[in-house]
Amino acid sequence: MAAAPAELALRFHGRTGEYFRIWVVNLFLTLATLGVFSAWAKVRKKRYFYSHTTLDGTPFQYLGQPIPILKGRIVAAALFLLYYFTSHFFTALLPYVLVAGALLAPWVVAGSAAFTARYSAFRNMTFRFDGGYREAFRAVTFSGLLVAAAVSLGYATYSNNPVFAGAAFGVFGLIFPWWQRRTKAFIIGNMSFGGNSGAFAATGGQFFKIYFVAGLIMSGIGVLTAIFGGILTAAFKNQTVSMVAFLVPIYVGYVLAFAYAQAKIGNLVWNSTQLGPLRFESTLSGRGLAKLYVVNALAILATAGLLVPWAVMRTLAYRVACLKVLPEGELTEFAGAEGTAVRATGAEVGEFFDLDLSL
Repeated sequence: MAAAPAELALRFHGRTGEYFRIWVVNLFLTLATLGVFSAWAKVRKKRYFYSHTTLDGTPFQYLGQPIPILKGRIVAAALFLLYYFTSHFFTALLPYVLVAGALLAPWVVAGSAAFTARYSAFRNMTFRFDGGYREAFRAVTFSGLLVAAAVSLGYATYSNNPVFAGAAFGVFGLIFPWWQRRTKAFIIGNMSFGGNSGAFAATGGQFFKIYFVAGLIMSGIGVLTAIFGGILTAAFKNQTVSMVAFLVPIYVGYVLAFAYAQAKIGNLVWNSTQLGPLRFESTLSGRGLAKLYVVNALAILATAGLLVPWAVMRTLAYRVACLKVLPEGELTEFAGAEGTAVRATGAEVGEFFDLDLSL
């Protein structure tokens, strides 16, 4: 038998011109139908992305259908309206809605992961997700409630006791990396393909180290901004110059810190993930992502949004180019597994509330 290759070629073949036509039609029909076409738009977009991403020369497949997605979006919109009205007009009911949301969150996370897995396929075999509500509650909601409590306490006490508020935000900073690690481990550990389950080896300490360094980047730039901004303000005594001297470096610092964290977290998650005989090697760089974000943002602003497809293509191409798939055994270990239908409601609720469940 031939030896397994050292690396399986992962490629993205999407073209800006092709995706631009899909994007324009999706945007026009979504607006013309007051959002109803958005479910069909999602399917068209996903099918294009999947079919133009190949592993070892074989494209991925997206099998989701518009009608279940539309039903899920209707439920998500109803939940959002419930939250909006209770937080703005019927505030006495807000605590009950938040408690219900905390109890609903594990179902959203598990349902979203299950739907994405069930309707993603490679070589006519679908992925599978077996995580249930109880496990999701332990991994997501229990730790998440501590994170939410720390943030809420920080905001509530900021005006009266800044020191106590700072301590609350400090607790958030300590808890969040471990919460993120538990969430990633829950999703990856319950994901399988061809009878092989995923495994996740990263620790909470590794997540914490990345966010700590990102915080140092922001703090260092903040100190330099205060020094040089003060000098420029004193020299020019102009309010506009003073505002620019303070705001521009702060935005630059945020982009650098955010890009660093995104690159390092992405690398950590992929490099700590194994699926059967496959392991992964991600080589994203903070500098590369920062440059990508800045150029994309400037291009989109300069063209009033017309270069959104171009920015999307650049981002996907860069991320795929930085990811390697390394086999450590025979691919014949993957065997077909029976799939079952999964409701799209959880996936659409998670997407509606901007929950990031990707690797």
